Amino acid sequence: MARVGQDKIEEVRARADIVEIVGAHVRLKRAGRNFVGLCPFHNEKTPSFTVNAERGFFHCFGCGAGGTAFDFVMRMEGLTFPEALQSLARRYGISLPERGEGTGVAAGERDAWFLANQTAAEFFAHVLWNTEDGKPARDYLKSRGITTDTARAFMLGFAPARPANLASALQKRGLMEAAVKLGLVRRDGASVHDMFRARLMFPIRDAQGRVIAFGGRVLDDRLPKYMNSTESPVYSKARALYGIYEARQTLARSDRALVVEGYIDAIALWQAGFKETVASLGTSLTVDQLRLLSRYTRNVIACFDGDDAGRKASLRALEVFLAAGLLGKGAFIPAGFDPDTLVRDRGAQALQELLENAELLVDFFVKEELGAITGPRGPVDERRVETARRVADKLRLISDELQFNLVVRKAAEMLGVGEELLRNYARRGARPATARTAASPREVARPARPDAATQAELGLVAIAIRYPALRAEILAGTPLAAFDDSALAAFFEEICRSDETGAQIEIQLQEQLTEEQRARLGEFMVGDMLDDPQKARAVANDYLDALDRRRRGQEMDKHKRTAAVTSGDESIAAAQAIVTLRRQTQRTGEGTS
Repeated sequence: MARVGQDKIEEVRARADIVEIVGAHVRLKRAGRNFVGLCPFHNEKTPSFTVNAERGFFHCFGCGAGGTAFDFVMRMEGLTFPEALQSLARRYGISLPERGEGTGVAAGERDAWFLANQTAAEFFAHVLWNTEDGKPARDYLKSRGITTDTARAFMLGFAPARPANLASALQKRGLMEAAVKLGLVRRDGASVHDMFRARLMFPIRDAQGRVIAFGGRVLDDRLPKYMNSTESPVYSKARALYGIYEARQTLARSDRALVVEGYIDAIALWQAGFKETVASLGTSLTVDQLRLLSRYTRNVIACFDGDDAGRKASLRALEVFLAAGLLGKGAFIPAGFDPDTLVRDRGAQALQELLENAELLVDFFVKEELGAITGPRGPVDERRVETARRVADKLRLISDELQFNLVVRKAAEMLGVGEELLRNYARRGARPATARTAASPREVARPARPDAATQAELGLVAIAIRYPALRAEILAGTPLAAFDDSALAAFFEEICRSDETGAQIEIQLQEQLTEEQRARLGEFMVGDMLDDPQKARAVANDYLDALDRRRRGQEMDKHKRTAAVTSGDESIAAAQAIVTLRRQTQRTGEGTS
């Protein structure tokens, strides 16, 4: 956060109208002080998604999503907070320094890199659509069934054959050094030459829409057929995905990602209605690419050729998926087709049917291994044991405990071995299992509603944020030790001892609260308990009572345990303490169980 001043964050926050931002994705209707619509993060027929413009928060009462305008952009576009800040700043014409991401480079230099790439993309697009040089490329796109609208959506262009056309354009804008660094041009003594010549150009954009690299395809028989940008300070082919910018909104809505290998395949599927499609960049899928996708969805389907090579590729991909914390599915394209020709020749429905029948890669792996234990070689039982060992070696890569248990149970049934045996072997030397699941919005049912006291902790935070004038009063009446969540207690105290509003609060929310806590905070912020200070003060008193009830309940449980394991004076004292606590609860009219 240090790279961006608080004043700039406040400028973005003040300009970022949450109704306008959400309204670009959700049809909102006014309902009293709020706006409501169908949630973009899960399927619903009755609107449960609520936005409060005055307080700048949203909350879905169906799936539990919630937070500020920044949280909405982060969730919708799969961005981090700094990335969402940059995205909104660009939307509202606010200039922010680019984050150095630890490279130590000056913001101006990073700006020049992105500007050089953007300039090149615009130059190539101009050549494609407005010059005679671009006619062969226009004809090629037409022959592949790619419409003008689709080509423009992906910023396609054409690099002319002349050796220094782009170099000249970049030189005029003072971007030559950046262009050399990015591999757009090459110096040869005193002269410079364009790296891409006579090629159909595919700009590669990051999730924020910035051009970070290019792929270029020849239209004749020259080799290499494809030429891609070299690695640069803003581009790593192992960490980027072609089409991620074009797909990002659909990924969040559909809760599905399709992964193909080529630029044309990705474009063709996008045009055919599969707008959640991305492509790897000349390499097999990597862990970093899958982790990028997992920001949007955990339901990733990779398309493979239906031949032996494709089946082997799917088995190799399994480890990469598991290392990224995903199970992954495989869809096998019929022999003689690729995704592009399949949808062109047989229609989108043919691909849809393949996707609906896509198989978990781990299931496919187990089936392949199971097939190896039949045949003429060796005793079946020995080979079954060896097969179970190989399966267990893969299963130990699954770090999510729920996924692990489900897959082990299914694999054990398929292999005909004991579930507990397979589980124990798979966990030998495995990475520590975690119950955390980075689940996608559609996979997550609404979180269980917390108990009254836990709800009260965050409710007090909400009141403190909404009404700075009440902070000192609420803090004075709140025993911080009554919070079960010590980190939240510290955050509450920090808020109450300050007079901060706006940007500083936003930063604190992002840095100190979890995504779930910010979502629950949104529920308070769109509700009516914060309509006026007097109502908020009364609710705060109710919350303090809830904390006190929990404290007395915890003390009573402690004394009950003491009475159960002791005798004599100590047991009598514990029993007397229980009686006293019960009388206290009865005097407050709360009753006891």
